[in-house]
Order: sequence, then structure tokens, then C-alpha cells
Amino acid sequence: MKFPALMAKIKVLNSKILNDNDFQNLINTDTVTEIAEYLKNNTHYKKLFEGFDIEKLHRRDIEILLRKAMLEDMYNIYFFLPIEGQKFFRLMEKRFEIENIKFILRSLHSNHPEYIKKEKLFPLNHKTVDEDTLTNISSFDDALNIFKNTIYEPIINSVYQNYAKTKKIQYLLNAFDFWYFTKMKSILSTMPSFGKNLKKLYYIQMDLANIQWIYRAKILFKLSTEEVLNFLMPISFNLSQDELKSMASAETTDDFINKISICSYGQYFHNIDKDIFPYVIERTCEKIILKNAKTLLSRTQNGFDVMSGYLYVREYEYKDLITLIEGKRYEIPDEKIKSFLILAGENDA
Repeated sequence: MKFPALMAKIKVLNSKILNDNDFQNLINTDTVTEIAEYLKNNTHYKKLFEGFDIEKLHRRDIEILLRKAMLEDMYNIYFFLPIEGQKFFRLMEKRFEIENIKFILRSLHSNHPEYIKKEKLFPLNHKTVDEDTLTNISSFDDALNIFKNTIYEPIINSVYQNYAKTKKIQYLLNAFDFWYFTKMKSILSTMPSFGKNLKKLYYIQMDLANIQWIYRAKILFKLSTEEVLNFLMPISFNLSQDELKSMASAETTDDFINKISICSYGQYFHNIDKDIFPYVIERTCEKIILKNAKTLLSRTQNGFDVMSGYLYVREYEYKDLITLIEGKRYEIPDEKIKSFLILAGENDA
């Protein structure tokens, strides 16, 4: 067995992941407060809510606590990793900082700098720019100044003029994603053989990120085929260039569904109603990733494989809880909420 200590740690953490019964009970709640009460009384979140009066917690407070819990579970893995795994982990952590930055850029783009608050950011142990500095950003000029002399300066500088001319936020958001995926590709390319399955899963994730980008950019944002292809992530794993070009040439949702249904991931997109496709494409892609992550979790002879699968499952638990909270907040019907969950009913992909 490879990395037995890591394996043992992940087994403990994974045993706490919410099960189908937990999710059904959470779906059956009526309010956000009832969700918090269930988590406190019946799940591994009990310690998280100690010292808090559940009745006085607002939705945002609960989301902050859940975000903190997810990151703490991930940080608990770090010192069990081999050196090469720690390099991967440190870069993976940067993805959450990039999500913070993208949130700020979207807030500026929508002319709502007042949305930029510390509690809305992922609280990271290691960061290039601390949260207090990020929350002082109130304009794009501020952002450009704050990112000077950091790893993010060349990223934003390379595309800001295009954004300023076109007002297409995709230029900014995709530049940060492109940087992250390119760096991750470089890290994974040097990973020893014990990380080959993580590399495969990550490349599948990049394929699926490209599929989602093509749909949003071409069908929703009406970018040209050439623009769409220029924004794609730097890896094509199971998707051929012809398949990518075919999807990027789609003109309608129907056309896109027809084209994606015959690509390498086509089996997962059959029979999806075009009217709900914009709302389920992300979930469908995450279900594909989850299926592969579950496979890694079952590889009990390689602790690194099990860790790799767990990281995805743990993040999906967090995402599902946020979906549940938002669903109860807006009084969305239970069955519809369930249809947006990733871990609940995971075999329907």
C-alpha cells in the first residue's frame, strides 16, 4: 500500500461525508435555520456550530462557517502528503484565491463594489494578497494597483485593455482560469507515477470546463467561434480538436446538445431538455467528475488516489449545502432543489 498514513487520514475524513439519508433530511427541512440545526445535531458539523445560537445565525453566517469547515478539512491533509503532493496542494489552494479575485472583478464589472466584503471570500491560510487588501478594492484602478508586483499582475495586464474596450468580463475571468489550469498542467506533468490518476481526473475536469465555456460563450454570450476557441483551457484530453470546433460552431442550444451528444462525453448529455440545459450543464459536468472521483476513492492500495478523490467529494458536499441553503431561502420546491445537487442521487448522471 502506498502512503498508508494518508490513507488512514482520508478514511476518517471521508467517513464523515453526508450520505443520501442526510441529504434527504436536509431537503425535507423548511428553513435555513432547520438546515443548520440538522447539521449541528446529526453530522460532523456539530463542533463547527458549538457556541453559536442557531436561531441567531443568518444565512451568510452559516455559509461562512461551512466554507471554513471545508478548507479546514483540506488543510488537515497537507502534512500527510509527499513533497510532490504538497506542491500540488499549494497550487490547488490558489484556485480559491482566484475565486476571490474573480468575485471582486465581477462585482466591479456590475458596478457593485459594495458587494466586496471579507466574509464573502474564502479564508485561506496562504495567500498572495490578504483579504483586508482585497476588500479595499473599489475600482479597477485599485485592482491594477494592488496586483502590481504579484503573480497576478501579468495576468490582469495581459487582458485588461481588451476588457476596457469590449466590457466583456469573460476576458478577465478566463485569463485567471487559463493561468491556473496552465500552472496545474505544469505541476501535474512532473508528478511521479503515484499521481497519474489525479492527473487524469484533472484533465477530464479541464475538458468539462471547456465544454461549459463553449456553451456559455457561444450560446449565451454570443461570442464568435474564433473568440470561443481562443479562450479554451490549454489541455484537450478526451476531446478532439474537431469536437471542440464542432461545439464552438453551434448556433442554438438544440444545435449544441446535438453536437455534444456525439462527442467523447456524449452519453452524459443525452435526453436533456433544452429549456433546462443552461441550468444543468454545470451539474452534469460535476456528476461526471464525481463518478471518476468515487473511483479514486475506491483505490485502497494508493493513499494518494484516495486523497485525490476525497478532495472533489468534500468540495461537492460544500457546494450542495450552499445549494440547499439558497433553495430554502428562495422557497424553491424540494424536487427542484434535489435536481441541482451533486452528491444526492449521484447515480443519475
